[in-house]
Amino acid sequence: MKRKSFLKGAIGVAAAGTLLAGSNAMAQEAAKPDCEKTLAGKNKFLLGWLAAWLGNMKKDLPEAEMVKVIEENGRACAERGGSLGWAKSFNGDIDKFLAAMRKEIGENSARRDGSKITLTYDRCFCPLVGDTSEKLPPEYCLCTRGWTKAVYSAVAGKDVKVDLKSSIKRGDPQCLIEVDLG
Repeated sequence: MKRKSFLKGAIGVAAAGTLLAGSNAMAQEAAKPDCEKTLAGKNKFLLGWLAAWLGNMKKDLPEAEMVKVIEENGRACAERGGSLGWAKSFNGDIDKFLAAMRKEIGENSARRDGSKITLTYDRCFCPLVGDTSEKLPPEYCLCTRGWTKAVYSAVAGKDVKVDLKSSIKRGDPQCLIEVDLG
């Protein structure tokens, strides 16, 4: 008998035994696809890994170097995820870009006052950790600062300053980011 067939049979027998024993909770867990169980475990592992990695960087690197490394990850994420190319497609038209951003993040979430832009997020948009309710080490959101710098610099065609005022993953009720176009 092949291993895969054996495992399928064993799982079926275990599930049947559980149902016969009258344990609904165990039967439901056994019926979940393996990918669901594996994904939950991987997410928990990933969050632990991130917390340890950030803690080690904080312990072993000077603050300026740690900030630079984490922000560089954010910039790389913007490029890898296609946000930089999308931002550049607006050819410097900040207002048109903000209108497009509002469609993605919410109508009142991107405001401009002269050279200052205020971004307010009611949820975390990070594709890596956005769907978890876990609080993360404060350094993690420096990645968002790097992403924001990369994207808004690409739209503006010059370096911008970004100040992360609050973050959901740090335990704040919302993310508040200020961008200075200079």
